[in-house]
Amino acid sequence: MHHIEPPPKGAVENYNQRQVLGIDGLRFCAAVSVMLFHLGCTSWRVPSSEAMMLLNGRAQFPELLGVASVGWVGVPVFFAISGFVIAYSAEGSSPDRFFRSRFLRLAPGVWICSSVSFLIALAFLPIPAKNIVIEYIKTLVLFPAPQWIDGVYWTLGIEISFYAIIFVLILLRKENKIEDVMTAIGSVSAIIWIMASTPWFPGLDILASKRVSKLLLITHGCDFALGVLIWLMAFKGVTTRRLSVAAICCLGSILQISYDTRFTETELGITSLGHIPIYIFIAFLLLMMLSLSLNQKIHALLGSRGGWALRTLGLTTYPLYLLHTFVGVLAMRAALACGCPPLASLVIGALVAGCAALVVATKVEPMLRQQMGGAFDLVIGKKLRKSS
Repeated sequence: MHHIEPPPKGAVENYNQRQVLGIDGLRFCAAVSVMLFHLGCTSWRVPSSEAMMLLNGRAQFPELLGVASVGWVGVPVFFAISGFVIAYSAEGSSPDRFFRSRFLRLAPGVWICSSVSFLIALAFLPIPAKNIVIEYIKTLVLFPAPQWIDGVYWTLGIEISFYAIIFVLILLRKENKIEDVMTAIGSVSAIIWIMASTPWFPGLDILASKRVSKLLLITHGCDFALGVLIWLMAFKGVTTRRLSVAAICCLGSILQISYDTRFTETELGITSLGHIPIYIFIAFLLLMMLSLSLNQKIHALLGSRGGWALRTLGLTTYPLYLLHTFVGVLAMRAALACGCPPLASLVIGALVAGCAALVVATKVEPMLRQQMGGAFDLVIGKKLRKSS
């Protein structure tokens, strides 16, 4: 197993004391929940999924279905956290610095993880190599429409849409309008979901869930806006307007999750989810707000070394999200071939995916990011600085 070295000298002492450590923990938990959904649920319940094609009927996990089948709710949690983090990081940022940070946050991880998935797909997926190559290329360039090398990449185009809005505001020196713009986006998204929940607009929920609706932030705009509003209330103050908009966006998120719950029940052939995904989403939001109010105490409790470790765990989230299907299921196949029982193979798959993600986050990704950062500064950075 790859040895993870201790933090570099000075890294522990110099980690960002302003970092909201609870956010890193929640982000990691959301990634684990999505991993559990794919490894423990879609791998034997959804024939079209990469996980089931890879596992190919080698194991089933009926005893985990009640828990694993709600793991997808980690995705709207990701979007809410992204709204908070991007609003937080955009404050005082320049156009080139913001664009650079987002590009170098997304691209290296995509290139590394999709390449790993590409090699595994070529070796094990029952799909023509030509199709796999096309999907791989589309993934490398972050093409907004499917298919990608792995279904999990569907969220990245939506994230980029949100980043683009914030980038344009920074470019136009309208950072002070982030609240107004996200209030409008979140409210429109929420109102559409409220309308879709009534009997007067049949089919609106399906229309609001189309890929173009996702890219226009109609589907999940309320999630991003909710994260931005949590940031505003935490650092700029609680106002009646912010509370009201947050309540509307929260309702929109709940109704969107209700739609996804019904869709997931149909896809999995179950009827047992009920309101559990909504409760989980609300619990994440409450923990997010609690971690903000207790951030200084969390820092004091964990200390510099513990804070650095939790921050590292947060950075591991992104490669874990991108790698877990292919690396995790491949490890499950190997464990099953060695005679491990299904549940043990699932644990092994999750651990191997976690270790692979940690290696990517701490070793491989930083090296590629450094190289890409240098190229970015030479080619794109100068153009952005001139335009701003």
